[in-house]
Amino acid sequence: MLSKYYTQTRIGMLILIVSMMMFTPLLSEAHETEFPSKKLDGIFPEAKKFIQRNVVLTNDKITSIEKELGSKLRKEDLKPIFYIAISKEKKPLGLVLFVDVQGPSGIMDGGVGLNMKGKVVKVQVYEHKEADAIASDKFLKQFIDKGIEDKFEVGKDITAVKGQEAASKAVALMPRKTLVMSYALFLKRKPKSDEDTKPEPEETPEELPEVEDLRELMTLMVDDYYVIVDYFDEDEGKDDAVAAAKRLALYAKMIPDFDPPKNADKTEEYVEVQEKFSKTVTEFANALDKNGITDETRKKWDEIVTFVNQVHTRFTEDGIDLEAY
Repeated sequence: MLSKYYTQTRIGMLILIVSMMMFTPLLSEAHETEFPSKKLDGIFPEAKKFIQRNVVLTNDKITSIEKELGSKLRKEDLKPIFYIAISKEKKPLGLVLFVDVQGPSGIMDGGVGLNMKGKVVKVQVYEHKEADAIASDKFLKQFIDKGIEDKFEVGKDITAVKGQEAASKAVALMPRKTLVMSYALFLKRKPKSDEDTKPEPEETPEELPEVEDLRELMTLMVDDYYVIVDYFDEDEGKDDAVAAAKRLALYAKMIPDFDPPKNADKTEEYVEVQEKFSKTVTEFANALDKNGITDETRKKWDEIVTFVNQVHTRFTEDGIDLEAY
């Protein structure tokens, strides 16, 4: 029966969960001390702290982002670092991306803040070789409240600094690039058929329960896995199983931020595998939510188990002692 079948898959799935958590670092206070705090405070002064998220863009993401931007990404853009602003109530306020662009006189350094609705809240220009007015509040405040649907066209919805049209276009690329990259990685677009629907952020690590150490976070993943297994065993607790699957997909999205302990030179392949794994779990959660236990959901669960074996063999350490957890 189902109980016997799915019990046999537990060890394989636990190997993946444990091995993934073995190299998923927590966002500690010590890590936060490395942040460019003055610049971050200048964008989100109301934030109590910031959580750093490192991302490695896959080739597919790069192609998609460059197509929408209409320009090539810089080498520095390929491993962006996002800073998630957290309020004193422990709620996400938005995100910050520090981004460089090529100006007419050289590289221009800047920072862009987006709120949780996907709107620009601040644009700052730090280092540049252009006229001082290019970094003035008078010019930069034009970008506030603009979103992914705005074109940031200088001469149309953006008024250029007089005599600094090229530099103005370069600055306009900063929020545009931040928005396109953020939507490609984190945010959902508003359906064009529903003008009243606002873009909602996808689940991100700041929405997870706070944990003290790696063991605690791993335990959360193991618990969610067993919620799904128990649902298949007992055919009870569908809503809990769907929620657990969605959380597992969210954990999987965190993993590519960091290098694998085995075959670390295959980072690009590793990122693609983890993204595919997260997508598979998400599809499984959606199918489970819609149809419950069916041949389709069983098939998707089998695909997840296959990923377990593939990832464990290629990218993780051997000899993990499950009894230690």
